Amino acid sequence: MRPKADDTDVLLDALDRLHCTGPEYGGFLANHGPMAAEAMLRLGAANSVATWVDRYLPRLMPAVEPGHAVTSDNWRDHVGDIRRLGDWNHYFQNAARDGDWRTLLTVWWPRLLPGAAASAAHGLIRTAHAVRALTWCARPDALLTAELAGGLAFWAARYQLLPGAPTLAGRHHGVDAITRLPRLDPSVPSTGPGIAGRLSSLIQLRDLPDALDGWGPIGAPEAALDELVHAAGRVLATRDDAPIAFCHAVTAPAAIQMVLPQLPLGLHRASVAAAWQVVGSIIAAFASPRSPAESEAADDDVPTSEQLAERAVEHGDEHVIKLTEAAVRHHARTGDTTLLVAADRFRRRITAR
Repeated sequence: MRPKADDTDVLLDALDRLHCTGPEYGGFLANHGPMAAEAMLRLGAANSVATWVDRYLPRLMPAVEPGHAVTSDNWRDHVGDIRRLGDWNHYFQNAARDGDWRTLLTVWWPRLLPGAAASAAHGLIRTAHAVRALTWCARPDALLTAELAGGLAFWAARYQLLPGAPTLAGRHHGVDAITRLPRLDPSVPSTGPGIAGRLSSLIQLRDLPDALDGWGPIGAPEAALDELVHAAGRVLATRDDAPIAFCHAVTAPAAIQMVLPQLPLGLHRASVAAAWQVVGSIIAAFASPRSPAESEAADDDVPTSEQLAERAVEHGDEHVIKLTEAAVRHHARTGDTTLLVAADRFRRRITAR
């Protein structure tokens, strides 16, 4: 659902309270505060946002001190360097204050897209929620452009390349392409913590680049992303061994779909390819052994979107809130119930906050 005009104040209050927090806590965990607050408004839960932020804030760390090392001339030297997070934030905050946010997005989207896996795609997803907020809020505000700048900075500092360069010219549809992906053996050690560390180990899957070329979406970019969200949703619904990872296989392409209308047509195909690269890499990294159920339709009783939204807000986990909002949005677009079932099952697998 589209937020009401007076929901702008609710979001701005949340962003103001979260503004001095850093994008990570606990060493590598992503700060979901701004994303979850915006998603709750889309779920019609404006009255719950302030209380949710109250509970979430104590987990977070202070913002990283700003620096001046990143410039328009040397940014390539610092991409993917988390030590430069403060420098990246300083750079983007200045750029957001001095120019039009759509121009900033159009310039930096193609530069950062190859590293879309940054922090399990959280840089991308946070950017997408900020872009959507800028398009629906009743009035422009510096807090909104600052949030976009923060998302881009996080994306740049955690920029992460993945194997392959999908051509989107394969002969398999989304579900079939996913079932054909090679899988990283669970015994292979991760090269670092969290989802990002596991994705770094994919260098050992020599067949992955060719397998990623197996997907050939039919139709326009938005329809291709619908296909991808549906296929990832089946994995999320039918596997319970890595729910948080599979959640991001859904929310990453769903986030790109949010931004697509704000991008020039010339960036759409590359955006779809990046979405598939992230989805395919998450499945390859976490979904071993391969399960035949990944290609099966979920057959639970289907909850309504309203039921899912209410249950997600009551549950309180940030991943549950964001995944549920993506599921409800996808269902409203396509009528596909797969994501509704997946969101219901996902919520039951995650400890309530």
